Amino acid sequence: MLTLTPAAAAHIASARERSGIPEEAHLRVAPATEQGPGQIGLGFVDEPFDGDHVGDAHGVSFCVAAEIAPELDSAQLDLAEDGASMVLVPAG
Repeated sequence: MLTLTPAAAAHIASARERSGIPEEAHLRVAPATEQGPGQIGLGFVDEPFDGDHVGDAHGVSFCVAAEIAPELDSAQLDLAEDGASMVLVPAG
């Protein structure tokens, strides 16, 4: 299952709060087909979609689209060095 680093979770929680999105909203990780093959998108949803893999890390609820969950099974979402964007890195 995808995991979030503490830095990523803090950044996501802060962005959610600044945007006025309820704390119970889930961060959804899903294919971003409009950005090209192999790209993922992040966004907040009220509830996970049917079939989503659901997790919680450092106080942030998240869900991963079923079609990409196997590819992200050993990945970690982290805050990039620029402090503003997210990166996927191999867990470990």
